[in-house]
Amino acid sequence: MINSPEILRLIETATLFRGVPRETLDPLFRKANRVTLKQGEKLLSPDKINENVYIVVSGRLSVQATASTSDKPIATLSPGECVGEMSVLVDGVVSAYVVAATDCELFVIDYESFWLLIDGSNEAARNMLNILVHRVRLGNRIMADNLLYHDSFPDDDIIDGLTGLYNYHGIHRKFDRLILRCKVGKQPLCFIVLEVDGVEKAMDIVRDSHVVQSLRTIAQALLKFLRPDDHAARLVGGKFAVLLANTSLADAFATAERLRATVSETPILLPDGSTLQPETISAGVSEALPDDTLGTLIARADIALEQAIAAGRNCVVHG
Repeated sequence: MINSPEILRLIETATLFRGVPRETLDPLFRKANRVTLKQGEKLLSPDKINENVYIVVSGRLSVQATASTSDKPIATLSPGECVGEMSVLVDGVVSAYVVAATDCELFVIDYESFWLLIDGSNEAARNMLNILVHRVRLGNRIMADNLLYHDSFPDDDIIDGLTGLYNYHGIHRKFDRLILRCKVGKQPLCFIVLEVDGVEKAMDIVRDSHVVQSLRTIAQALLKFLRPDDHAARLVGGKFAVLLANTSLADAFATAERLRATVSETPILLPDGSTLQPETISAGVSEALPDDTLGTLIARADIALEQAIAAGRNCVVHG
């Protein structure tokens, strides 16, 4: 419980509480607590679930991509600003580190109190919408800066030059991020390994332009099935992989089946305008376990793929 009139007046001016009637805030103030952080202490990190919203009362917080205080912050939060609301809105999953840039004092709103406030006050709901708009704009600006940065450097280390998909190194980077979300947020993650039937001809891609176009056609088919958090890669030869975020094994199997059917019905268009008969693919599907590495996940999907090949090809098996 917070009793200090000075602190209460300061908190009332916070962005989240602007225009909210005092009678609406009083129950929140009676239940809320304060926490203090020393400079350099972590408040939030991506490896831990967060169920609180924090209002900065004094000091400054730094939002960072890493835990190192020497890194340039993504944003700095001053008195009256809040943090933690994004993770509360998405099942507690934290997307960045929040570190005390100076000694700090924070007002803490727990999960239940936060939702009671949003549900019970139009003013608070509008304030939260404005905060989220600001967060999205900040995110868009950061992404634009990153695109400018990456345009200055080659992506040869993570992009497959033949198809434009990720290569093994690229999918490994995405896997490391998604498996953490799987562990922390208890969201399912599935992996599809698929191979062009008759893959031995696909291995000789340098001498066979038809095979090159076949692989590119399959890559385009993969991209059509991807959602924003999904990722596809060409691993080697005619073998591809797909990471499906927040997807159950049953849904991943259904996606692989739809992909198999689509590929088998899509003619291969050659640069001269002529077409080849569609390819067929075999696929293996596996679901990530909390202690999985990319290697163990691929291994299980590979076993399922071998079973699909043994069953006559042009089919999907889950492990």
